[in-house]
Amino acid sequence: MARLNLASRAERLAYRIAGLTVAVSGLFASNADPLQTAFVWRYWRPANPGEWAELIVGLVTWPIVLILGALWYTARNGAIIRRRTGRGVAAQFGDQMRLYFSAGVLAPWYYMFALHEDGGSRARSFIQRFETKPAVFPLLKRRKGSPLNQKDRFAAYCAERGIRCVKTVAQLDGARPSAPLPEADLFVKPSGGRGGKGAERWDLVTPDRFAGPEGEQLTGEELLMRLVERSRDTRLIVQPRLEAHPALADLTTGALPTIRIVTCLDEHEAPEVIGAVFRMSIGDNRTVDNFHAGGIAANVDLHTAKLSRATNMGSDARLGWVSKHPNTGAQIEGRALPLWEETKHLAIAAHREFSDRVVIGWDIAILEDGPIVIEGNGNSDMDILQRFMRIGLKEHRFGELLAYHLRARLPALRGGFALEPAAP
Repeated sequence: MARLNLASRAERLAYRIAGLTVAVSGLFASNADPLQTAFVWRYWRPANPGEWAELIVGLVTWPIVLILGALWYTARNGAIIRRRTGRGVAAQFGDQMRLYFSAGVLAPWYYMFALHEDGGSRARSFIQRFETKPAVFPLLKRRKGSPLNQKDRFAAYCAERGIRCVKTVAQLDGARPSAPLPEADLFVKPSGGRGGKGAERWDLVTPDRFAGPEGEQLTGEELLMRLVERSRDTRLIVQPRLEAHPALADLTTGALPTIRIVTCLDEHEAPEVIGAVFRMSIGDNRTVDNFHAGGIAANVDLHTAKLSRATNMGSDARLGWVSKHPNTGAQIEGRALPLWEETKHLAIAAHREFSDRVVIGWDIAILEDGPIVIEGNGNSDMDILQRFMRIGLKEHRFGELLAYHLRARLPALRGGFALEPAAP
């Protein structure tokens, strides 16, 4: 838990540093768009002592973080990108310095969005994570309070409303439950985890015997007590482990492949699918498919369900772009996902039940008998979509919808920094 809190603080500090130049220039902008106005207002209004500390540390340390980060990522990726695109290592470093001051782009996003391909002329079209996660998405959240990010309540909430969702078979918080673990393949995750961190799979190999991710075998009682002990530090959710649709079985090294499908309320408060990527595990990972856990993803064409070439997050350039799965050799590019219309309909139906959120990133798996919701993310990472875009989301339908909702939900935006959230 302490490690998770430290990582979260480091992430928020990175947002402070990345957003600093945009927040400063926004103070003097006469024609700022709604997204920039909302971000700048939120940036200079820390809500608690922790946010004040992050702001102060960011103001002091930004030159060090900027230069060291650019040096590290350029040393890691520079030679590879030079061979691949012809852009010199020194030019890449210079791009990163320039793009930080003009668009708030730090080193990982320079490589993630392939800004080395044109010197960064597209940089301003991308919606940056420092704009959405700490500022715009929280400002757009209504006060209804559906349990979107509460893993311990999410499954029951969906079931009550007829949304097909993976069920929870146990919730562990340090106390032994009255019922034993079911004799089935199990998936265990922290109730507050993100990015697949802390997740485990336990496969039922014989009656009353489970095999763990490292090959260790435990009886049902031994596994239950192991999980109870672990849950004294971090609450755990136990779910059945699901199997992918047979048409997708060759696109994974064992982890359940899922679709991150992002929906946004339109001008009439109806959910609209605005983008989707299909995520796959590679290498030794048999547990999770998450991008941030080293997996790969391919863009999904919203009309044809066909996949693009696949890639990783891009901050490590060694993999690049692949048409076939690196481990199984299965074709990725051009393959059409099964049950795609049903998957989109499920995402839209689910968003209607969580309408207090303007934007939701759904993790949906396609099983042999249809799609099923794994979880929803109210503070969705938009990088996973923009990694596949030449021009970023600011010049996409999504940017148009964000601007609409900021104007509609925060009417005082027109007054600049007198911004206050609208009544629910």
